[in-house]
Amino acid sequence: MEPRFFHRLVSIPLFQGLSQDEFLRIAERVHFDFRTLAEGATIVDDGELCDHLICSTSGTICKEERSDNGAYFFRELTTTPTVMQPERLFGLRQRHTASFTAVTEAQVLRIPKHEVRDILFAYMPFHINYLNLICSNQHLWESRLWKAYPDSLEKQFVHFLLLRSTRPAGQKELIIDMIALADELVTTRLRVSQMLNRLKSEGLIELRRRHIIIPSFEKLLQHLQ
Repeated sequence: MEPRFFHRLVSIPLFQGLSQDEFLRIAERVHFDFRTLAEGATIVDDGELCDHLICSTSGTICKEERSDNGAYFFRELTTTPTVMQPERLFGLRQRHTASFTAVTEAQVLRIPKHEVRDILFAYMPFHINYLNLICSNQHLWESRLWKAYPDSLEKQFVHFLLLRSTRPAGQKELIIDMIALADELVTTRLRVSQMLNRLKSEGLIELRRRHIIIPSFEKLLQHLQ
């Protein structure tokens, strides 16, 4: 196996723990579709049928989700290898609920669903990694859901972001107007404006028209804790 190919695969969490011999056997049977995508290219569209396991191996990826009423959009940027909604490959609703785009040039791997099911699941490390990924995401979401609702408006805002985040780190962006955010936080537009400007003055967020940027979500979390 070409060393570069091997290192691309082991960078993806799902393939960690496999031996080189197992990689060789897998490579003989599985169609690994590696693609180099230009900056701004769409990887997956919201609502698209999830018939491939899709992973990024390099580059910056943006995940964007929209609220049901269309009042706001939430974006997350990541530079680490990412498996894109693996829970959507099986189950009741097998369509993506988020859009993914390449912010920079990116390397992406696509594997057909039937090859994941019929071949890769036969390899125990891959199977366990897949289950661990799904379960970890579910446990993380449940732990956030059952935490006590914060008392300060700043913490309520962070809680709002955290419930919509895949991971509590990295750059986040919220595209929303002040009235819609006030409705979500059950407060007034004036209080939301004051709260956001306090966070801006402390260098924790950036404000643009209908656009809130959190350059480092972990820094915002640490500040409020």
